[in-house]
Amino acid sequence: MPDPTEPTTARLPPMRLPSAAALVATDALALLAFVAIGMRSHQIGAILEVAARNVVPLAVTWGLVSAVAGTYRRRDLVSLLATWVIAVPLGLLARTLWVGSPRGGRIAVFLGVGLVFTLVFLMIGR
Repeated sequence: MPDPTEPTTARLPPMRLPSAAALVATDALALLAFVAIGMRSHQIGAILEVAARNVVPLAVTWGLVSAVAGTYRRRDLVSLLATWVIAVPLGLLARTLWVGSPRGGRIAVFLGVGLVFTLVFLMIGR
């Protein structure tokens, strides 16, 4: 009979990683949520052109960087963060060039807010 005063070493079952397709879908929804909330908070209508110019730069840079970083092959936090820290600023800067705003010092604020909120949405999804 086991001694009740002895600590037990229960093993947890190994964690199953979500499939790459599930992670791609989750990350895409997180990035789309970021864009949708940003558009709504700035009272920008949900016109297809406006939505596209806000989504396309982020989606393209995310897709390219995640392919190079192997984000969905590895499916780990390190590759996600590597993709995030490179793709989000590049995507937001590409969006700024396309749209023409923000300008000047506001670009740094835009990047900071974009980095924080995309990370929050990505972590909620994960």
